[in-house]
This record gives sequence, C-alpha cells and structure tokens, in this order.
Amino acid sequence: MSVHSVGPFDLMYNIQMGKTILAGIGLIVLNQVHVFAQMCQDMGFLLVALGLSGAIGQVFIFVTISKFGALTCSIIGLARKVTTLVASIYFYGHHLNKVQAAGLVICVGAMVNDFFGKKGKKGGHGHGGGDAHGGPGNSQQVGFKDASEEHQPMLPNSEEGASTLEMGTVNK
Repeated sequence: MSVHSVGPFDLMYNIQMGKTILAGIGLIVLNQVHVFAQMCQDMGFLLVALGLSGAIGQVFIFVTISKFGALTCSIIGLARKVTTLVASIYFYGHHLNKVQAAGLVICVGAMVNDFFGKKGKKGGHGHGGGDAHGGPGNSQQVGFKDASEEHQPMLPNSEEGASTLEMGTVNK
C-alpha cells in the first residue's frame, strides 16, 4: 500500500474524472444528453463559475487537511456553516424558536470548545497520541494509567469465546 503514493491533487483529479465519466454514462443511459446540452447553452457562465468555486473549495479542503489536520478543517467548515446561518437569520429576518436557538448556542459552543481544546494539545495534527512517525508512542501522554487500560473492551463479554449479536452468535 505504501509503495503507491498518490498526491492530493492527483487524487482530486482522478475522483473528479471518475465522477465525470459516471455522469456521462448516466446522461447517455437515461437519454438526457439533449437536456444537458440545452442547460449548458442557457447557463454556461453560471456552470463555469459553479465548477470553479467547487474546485477552489476542494483545493482549500485538501490543503487544510494536509497542513492543519482534519479537526481544524471540520472546525472551519462548521464555522462557515454557522456564519451562513447567522447571516441568513440577520439579513432575512428569520426568527428562531427556543429549540432552534438552543441548537445554535450548542453548535457555537461546541465549535469554540473544539477550537480552544485543540490549542491546548501539543503534537501532531490531532491524529492521536503516537509519536511523530505514527508509532504507538507513550500511553501516558493520552491519559491512560497503563498500557493495558487502553486495550480494555468497551462492553463486557458475557461468554469468553462468543459475542451475542442481533443476528445471532459469532464465535471468535
């Protein structure tokens, strides 16, 4: 797996090329090529603007994840959505009921907590407590008393060799 490395822009290009091929096949199979051609003719500039804004957004996401980590990228995305929501409430005069206002307060509070919680952590982009090269690191950094505590199952197992699931028993 590590023999084949794909850069972020190559990956993004290949994903978009695959989506284009699948969309083209869908247009042909559903006999909608003429509808797509008419839409391109009517809304050409808007489609180009939409495509460019989407591409710039994808580049922003890839660069943010590679430089700052997934947590920072998700916080930025959440901040963008909350800002859009608050601007919509303000500019269009929408009114919030108590449940909606509570949800907005929880969302903003969680975002601020995540942002300031990340500032206090030292080391890698929020990828766990391992060392810089992805090793297990020191379990003391993560807050475990000893290494065996980290490997404890979340749910106690009633039988030692089998787990009961909704669909039946699975032997280990």
